[in-house]
Amino acid sequence: MSNYSSNLYSNEINVNNENFQLIWLDNSHCSTQFQSQLIELNSTAQFCTDINQCITLIKSFKDEQIILIVSMTLAQTILSQIHSYPLLISVFIFCSNINEQQKIELMNEYKKIIQIYSDYDLLIKSIQEIINILEQQVLSFYLFNQDKDYTNDLSKSSASFLWYQLLIDILKQIPINEQINNQIFETCNNLYKNNINQFKKDYIKEKSIELFNEKYFIRKLLNQALRTKNIQLIYLFQSFIIDLYDQIQLEKQTYQNKEILKLYYGQKLLNIQLDELKKHIGYYMSPNGFRSASFNKNKSIELAKSEILSDEYQSILFQFEINPIFQEITFVIISEKQELLFNIDTVFKINTIEFDSTLQLWKINLINDNTYRNIFQTYFQSIKNFRYENSFLIFFGHLFTELNLIQQSEIYFDILLNSLSSDHEDIASIHNQIGNFLADKGQLKLALEKYQYAYEIRQKKLPKNHPHIAISLNNIGLIYKDESNFDEALNYCQKALHIDEINYPKDHILKAMTIENIGGIYKEKLLFSKAQTYFLRALNMYKSVLPPNHYFLTDILNSLGKVYCDQGYYDRALTCYQKAYAISKINYTNDHLQQAQTIENIGLLYKTNGMLQKALDELLKALNMYKRIYSNEHHDIARCFGHIGLVYEASNDLDAALNYFNKQLNMDEKCLSNDHKNILIDIQWIIDIYKKKNEFKKAFEFCQKKFQEKQNSLGDNHPITLAIFMIMIDLYDNPIEKSNYYKQALLLYENLIPSDPYATIRCLDTMIKFYFNNNEIQEALNYQIKMVDLERKLLTNDHINLALSLQRLGQFYEILTKTDEAEKCYTESKIIFEKHENNHSNIESAHKKYSVDSNLFNHKQESNFTESKICVVL
Repeated sequence: MSNYSSNLYSNEINVNNENFQLIWLDNSHCSTQFQSQLIELNSTAQFCTDINQCITLIKSFKDEQIILIVSMTLAQTILSQIHSYPLLISVFIFCSNINEQQKIELMNEYKKIIQIYSDYDLLIKSIQEIINILEQQVLSFYLFNQDKDYTNDLSKSSASFLWYQLLIDILKQIPINEQINNQIFETCNNLYKNNINQFKKDYIKEKSIELFNEKYFIRKLLNQALRTKNIQLIYLFQSFIIDLYDQIQLEKQTYQNKEILKLYYGQKLLNIQLDELKKHIGYYMSPNGFRSASFNKNKSIELAKSEILSDEYQSILFQFEINPIFQEITFVIISEKQELLFNIDTVFKINTIEFDSTLQLWKINLINDNTYRNIFQTYFQSIKNFRYENSFLIFFGHLFTELNLIQQSEIYFDILLNSLSSDHEDIASIHNQIGNFLADKGQLKLALEKYQYAYEIRQKKLPKNHPHIAISLNNIGLIYKDESNFDEALNYCQKALHIDEINYPKDHILKAMTIENIGGIYKEKLLFSKAQTYFLRALNMYKSVLPPNHYFLTDILNSLGKVYCDQGYYDRALTCYQKAYAISKINYTNDHLQQAQTIENIGLLYKTNGMLQKALDELLKALNMYKRIYSNEHHDIARCFGHIGLVYEASNDLDAALNYFNKQLNMDEKCLSNDHKNILIDIQWIIDIYKKKNEFKKAFEFCQKKFQEKQNSLGDNHPITLAIFMIMIDLYDNPIEKSNYYKQALLLYENLIPSDPYATIRCLDTMIKFYFNNNEIQEALNYQIKMVDLERKLLTNDHINLALSLQRLGQFYEILTKTDEAEKCYTESKIIFEKHENNHSNIESAHKKYSVDSNLFNHKQESNFTESKICVVL
């Protein structure tokens, strides 16, 4: 039995710094010796015995080219399912007893099969040859459309382009921190450590170019780190990268020849990649690291026409025509290799793309000019003006997010936090950004601490009405909203809006974001008419300050659609969702989060209208898109699981509903903090299904298990533990036991530290329902009085929920023939209702929440997954 891990999911695999991924598949475990040999070729090589998990693993990779080694017994089965997958480039089959006829048939059917081997040594040798060729096929280019307004949004290619343009300037701004470097170094495997240690011994700044060319391992590792944007390794090589860049700059200054240089680079490109380049003739493009081109055209042609890749790839010969008089391009000639090494921020322009019928390959002609620097300077200035961000240290971190490299972005901001001084001008923005990461994971308390710390710093350093102050207020308000403390949330966001009104008397995008946030809070308060008013105001403001079909419109249209749906205006809701989807299709040709969210909204709308099959089709479409966007587990995927479960529940397919609710809970428990409210809802939905299936014993055992888990992890007096305790109480048959447990729970709620009066209200609401249903009206009355007293302390005197509670209190008095008390309650509630007479949807929704028969989880509500605008910009 080997010591290596097998059957891992993509999120369990260490970061792969290669441009390829080795995967082994066989029914039985691979021998330790052969595993060791494969690990030497690819340190993250994976070993699978489960064919379905292997297929999932293969499809989870987004960048790495995949080399599959599979046993003959499983070859036909797996290749029939994944042979067409573009990133699968080579297949090796091993078989102890080769049948020649079977070999011929299999290789004719599946063209990606390189060979079928019975000898392991020959197999390893052949794999090594493929890898050697692949390592020469690592040049990628990123496009930048100089005619498009990227002020507010970037394509992934353009974000990568800018990332490489800014990298050196960013590295020069970050102080070297040996402690961080040592921590990163310790995470490297022994092979890396030995080579890095030897490199450090040999290193001299003036010889950085020489070392880059001579030390194959370092050159490979550095370019892999740059290609994958691995910020830890980049920071580890910070000094070397800067020295290499500066030395190439110096070498270019000594270059006197003014003749046009002609260079070549041969490689394979996927058909889809070539088609994309054809659409962008005249655009600027940048390579993904310190890259070389050859003066030897024939050698480059030979490399371009290598036969190792499938028909899905085309042979490409890049032809560079470099005018050395332009100072914007820097390079050094490596005479002994007949190569030229370009600097990392080199920019080319696509001049022509033509097919050479004689050579049977595509020629892409690239040139350099001296105009692009002015274009970028104008662009960068517009970024500063729009985002009120004077620091590219922060903007650079946001580029990771644009590229969906969330983990790398987190690492980057953590490096900044530990490298920069505590009084650095960007330190508040760094804390703010770390707060965003924590909020996205559902770690609301930690996020709030970061936001408040950033707010305190800004209060000390900035004028009281500075835009950054408003952004901090917004972020703190949104955390309170997520914690269901809506009044506090509204207080902070209204303070932010007051500052926005001062800074931006006319329409402005940041003011629109604050207005949208306030609309979201009113929606959570079930004040749908007010929410609609704010969403419409934000939508109109976005339209006035943004270009048509800007991607911001997608989110606000989703929010508006949801609030229309909440009010029963389903046609209006569908119109909003369709507009949102159309805009997202204009902005994003590939899968994008906005598209997935909009499709999910449409699915939920169909579910609300009883069109269950349509709902299921849309939600499954959204789920598959989420899975393609997120290679690992994510709470968006979990939420979509839950919504699919709701459709199955509505269809009375309770087994399928239970399956999806369990998937939702399992993923939420991995993605969210242990005390996140979504986990509580997941648990309730599973228990509801057990109850519908009349499996009360299973429901109680499941609930008891989760209760014990939360007791151990959060403690007896945590709100989540108490909420599960309340659910468990409901499963008891004996009313006397129920009553005693409810009273015990209420006492715990009332003594929570910090206090949570809204949780106490929910507990009281459940108890009132219980006593009312058991015809214990006096007990119900006693707890209703407690509830009204508590709401008077928390809510405004004209709050709709207070009116409903007073109305219910009046009903109890009336049942007990206490007519004077009943009349007082009815009169006070009527006065409040009259103030809300134009907001029938608010009254109806509040009534659902606080009627006599209400329960915290009785009415299952789908999540609103249009993100609130957390101002990550600053």
